[in-house]
Amino acid sequence: MRLNRNLILLVLCFVAICSAKKLKDEDFSEFDDFDQDEFDAGAETASTTSIPSTKINHDQVDNDFPDTKQDDVTINDGNDDDDDAMFDDEEFEAPDAFPTSSPSTPDLKIAEVPANLTGNSWEAYHCEAIMLIILLGYLINFLIGRTKNARLANLIFHSQQDLLAKNFSLVGDNGQTRTNPAEEQITSMQKETENLYILWCSGRTAVESMLMEIRFVKRQCLFNSLAAMLKSVNDTLVYTIDFGKDELETFVFCLARKRSAARLHRDMLDLSQFCSEKKNADKKGLNGNYQVLSEIGEVTTSILDNRVVDFIDKYPDALEYIHVSDQYMGMKNQNPDQPNQNASQQQDALNVNERTVRRVLIVAFNLLPQNDRSLSVTCEVATNDYLRLVFYLIDRLNTFRLASKEAKMKAIKNRQRIEEQFLKNVNLQRQEQAQQRREEKRRAEKEKVMQSDDPELQRKWEEKEHKKEMKRRQPKMKQMKVKSM
Repeated sequence: MRLNRNLILLVLCFVAICSAKKLKDEDFSEFDDFDQDEFDAGAETASTTSIPSTKINHDQVDNDFPDTKQDDVTINDGNDDDDDAMFDDEEFEAPDAFPTSSPSTPDLKIAEVPANLTGNSWEAYHCEAIMLIILLGYLINFLIGRTKNARLANLIFHSQQDLLAKNFSLVGDNGQTRTNPAEEQITSMQKETENLYILWCSGRTAVESMLMEIRFVKRQCLFNSLAAMLKSVNDTLVYTIDFGKDELETFVFCLARKRSAARLHRDMLDLSQFCSEKKNADKKGLNGNYQVLSEIGEVTTSILDNRVVDFIDKYPDALEYIHVSDQYMGMKNQNPDQPNQNASQQQDALNVNERTVRRVLIVAFNLLPQNDRSLSVTCEVATNDYLRLVFYLIDRLNTFRLASKEAKMKAIKNRQRIEEQFLKNVNLQRQEQAQQRREEKRRAEKEKVMQSDDPELQRKWEEKEHKKEMKRRQPKMKQMKVKSM
């Protein structure tokens, strides 16, 4: 028992000594941290100022930090010398002065900034100023051009409104059913774009409908306006009249200015197929600026009568062209029978058995200042004469019939020839599409066989394809049966 008691006392004494030593180290660690902080602060300012030497003693530390752990634990060994040795003044004596390094001021060379980069003058923004001026000019031109086109369209419409109302029961048809009588009054033309205005009219004998188009120069675009001035492009007033099925005789005719005759003969499908020659209109009483494209000779004499010749003499630059056709199919690039077409158009062309044609009269006029008058006055006054000429041609074509049988037979043969050519093209396209489908089917079958792991199946398919190829290469033999005597 005594041995165990002694061991316990020894352990307790060892624990007490270790605890006292640990507490003593923790008490003085605060002062060490404080000195270290002062040393760090002094090191940061050593480059500019020198720190005076100071001496820190034990009493000063006690006064600065009264609240320490010594209030709780007091160690008294009875040996003051040890305390003096522990708190030696030399240990806390700071160096007289930290080494200071006066930083040498580097020689800085300030580069001279160019004047165009200082931003202190508008002379540095030449490109920006030019772009702003161009954009501002484009905007002003857009507003002026759009307003002028709209004003001219309203002038033309109001000048022809009464004449249109007398000849058509419905003026300004937009394809919608109207129940309110007040809505039947159309006050302006329908605006498609800033330079295109249209008006639909219907309700006249022998005529299904009439489309009135005003194709202005793109005045809202500054660049197009300049190009129009250089190329002498004019505003155009176009009337397109669709006749009934039996209201127009079978012929194709065109009277156009020389600059338009070549373009129409090249682009229009019916003119390129039925009118092979271009003849001058000098013999018909017209000036040399016009050319005639006619399928039948007697049609030219019937259409170009005194009324038409007098109009051209009165307005020599107004009439652009007159196009009459019972086989109208539009321009070549718009025709689905041509090879340059997409898949849907090709399929639609293969499903039809006959051509889709229209019986039309197209009259185009140039809107130009006439008799030293402005364009606005010309649009308001002269356009009524343009419309009266259109109505005269409608009545003239409705009553015109070919007199000679030779002319009728020629017209019939020409249409049969074009119809046969159309059917040949359709059959050729059908064969090409059928061949293409067979090739795609064969390619898919080959891919399916090659992906399979059965070598026997692949071998049989190759033998089958080889037999087909040999059979295709064999010359075709005709069998002749000879009757026995």
